[in-house]
Amino acid sequence: MPSEIDLLRSLTDEPPAPSTVDIDQAITVGRRRNRRRAVGYAGVAALTVVAVAGVAVVNARTTPTPNVVATKKPTASAKPKPAYTIPGTAGWTAPVAAAPTSCTIEKLPTPDHEPMALIGGGDPTGSYYVGRTYPKGGGYQAVIWHDGSVKKVMLPGDSEESMTDVNSSGDAIGWSYLNDKQVPFAYVNGKVVQLPGVKAGNAAAINDAGAIVGVDAGSPAGDTASSALVWSSATAKPFKLPVPAGTKSSTASDIDEDGTTVGDLDLKTPYVWFPDGTHHDLPLPSYQGKKAASARVFSIRNGIAIGVADEKSEEERLGVSGVMWATRWNVRTGEVEVVDQFDMRPDAVNAQGWMVGINKSGYAILAVDGPTMKLPMLADHKPGNLTNIPNSISDDGRTIGGQSDDAKDVIQAVLWRCK
Repeated sequence: MPSEIDLLRSLTDEPPAPSTVDIDQAITVGRRRNRRRAVGYAGVAALTVVAVAGVAVVNARTTPTPNVVATKKPTASAKPKPAYTIPGTAGWTAPVAAAPTSCTIEKLPTPDHEPMALIGGGDPTGSYYVGRTYPKGGGYQAVIWHDGSVKKVMLPGDSEESMTDVNSSGDAIGWSYLNDKQVPFAYVNGKVVQLPGVKAGNAAAINDAGAIVGVDAGSPAGDTASSALVWSSATAKPFKLPVPAGTKSSTASDIDEDGTTVGDLDLKTPYVWFPDGTHHDLPLPSYQGKKAASARVFSIRNGIAIGVADEKSEEERLGVSGVMWATRWNVRTGEVEVVDQFDMRPDAVNAQGWMVGINKSGYAILAVDGPTMKLPMLADHKPGNLTNIPNSISDDGRTIGGQSDDAKDVIQAVLWRCK
């Protein structure tokens, strides 16, 4: 699903997209505007609880022409071996695949021929995708796609809803509004389960072991700071991930197959929690002689995390954003690099280290070991309008999920098939 960072990719004229008043559509519209001025991503993220999902993690392969690599992070982990472990698949090994050289695009079906749809996330095999559609009579419908067919997921609530991530078994997570609060749900074995232990919050990601990470958002009035959470299963009581003293808020945004979890502290410090209970901040990159003042990490797969770094801190910004850099971390070695073929951030990374996202001209791209590939559109649109948004990639790189505008400028859920 498009993240709050997408709001910052542009801010001028609205496109002729269907009118719907909701978070996903507002983010998509914001993302498509021409990028003439930027705003602080930390401030945008603080406005609302936005589900940020991903299918990320990766091996030691590098993507095209990384620019800046920092030294290993010297910061020591916090106290080891606390009274918990983060569930994962022990000994999981990333598959090996050859990089694709061409891709085609296809539109996914919607229930009842609904006119518009968004993908929120996909599983590592490329078989399952989740998101939501927009019924003709208005409102929202959470859905799951499997091998080209679509099924409604009947979440409680009648205000707003979406599905945000899914694993290789088809178990998925999402959210819905109940009594004006965003509430996390899971869809397991074909049944909807409200995730226990939170009155308001979100579920961001689920791994193949069934572990779920997300956020306890506290009260909607902001009386309680947000906390990064892990549910060992859809029915288990969550536990809060530990943070350093003085932290005001924490976010868990993605979980790797081995249980490694990434997120941020106070919307400015990228952070990693390992399955053995150790945890520490991730280093900030330097680029063209400048050191980043803050960063956030959104996705991880096979030990590689991706996110965005900002030249200025929130305190320095005072309403004026610094330059943002797409950033990639190896959480196992502590290395960090800027990947400047992307605009602000990559949107997803797979087990090969290949990334998808938007380039600086507004085109959807796939970055593999060789030359960067531009992904096709459902219909021709001018560059810079951000009408193609890839947000998930299978581990073999053969299937990419996302959205693309059709010839009538209506957003459609799509797959790119690559070979």
